[in-house]
Amino acid sequence: MNKNRIKTSLLISIAFFFIVSNIRCVEEQGYKNYGKESVISQICDITWASEKVTDENGSVWQTAYKFNKNGTYTKTNIKIENKENKKGVTINGLWSFSDSKFRTIYFGREHYWDIVKLTKNEFSFYDRSGNNGDPFMNRQYTVLIPYKGN
Repeated sequence: MNKNRIKTSLLISIAFFFIVSNIRCVEEQGYKNYGKESVISQICDITWASEKVTDENGSVWQTAYKFNKNGTYTKTNIKIENKENKKGVTINGLWSFSDSKFRTIYFGREHYWDIVKLTKNEFSFYDRSGNNGDPFMNRQYTVLIPYKGN
């Protein structure tokens, strides 16, 4: 009888984990005020891009992020050659806020963006791997700007 209780408890725990981990804050109703709705709009209404970088072969690359209000996003690495864009690898994923003040974006697997500045011209944050207080946590300051296409 104890084995059945343990199995049932384990199944319930696993089901609860999957349900909770797939809830995205932007899908919930009735708790967002104008300020929080504004944060979501600033993130989702603009395609954000990294600074252009040149690799060791002389190729110019840029990464673009498109966030959707349904809690999904697309990250595209773009190789720029002769004024035309050639898309490279595209990654699709899930995102949500991990705090009630909408200042930290959570991507799963202990990957966070701690927002520093969010305006229509700049999205700056600390790209963090690991949890606060973890001695092995890694943070890198990142600035994104609106994507201009070239």
